[in-house]
Amino acid sequence: MKRYRPNTKAVIVGIFLMLIGILCWVIKASFIPKGALYLFPVGLLLICVGGLELTITAFIAMRKNDLAMSGHLRAIEAQRKKAEIKKESR
Repeated sequence: MKRYRPNTKAVIVGIFLMLIGILCWVIKASFIPKGALYLFPVGLLLICVGGLELTITAFIAMRKNDLAMSGHLRAIEAQRKKAEIKKESR
């Protein structure tokens, strides 16, 4: 049975977006405490989008693994039924 892993590019993009969001917060908090008010919501948006991308990537990989396992179990069950029919015909 083939095991599917999450798409590496999507994981890297998700983590990168989250890091940029955190960097926006650090810049806002450390270097520009009274100005650049847009950095806080932009950072929050980037963190949320990165997390959403990671979540969607994980669900896609999980669904592919689930379908592969179902197909594998169906094949095993078909072989078992075929063997039972063969035994009964003897």
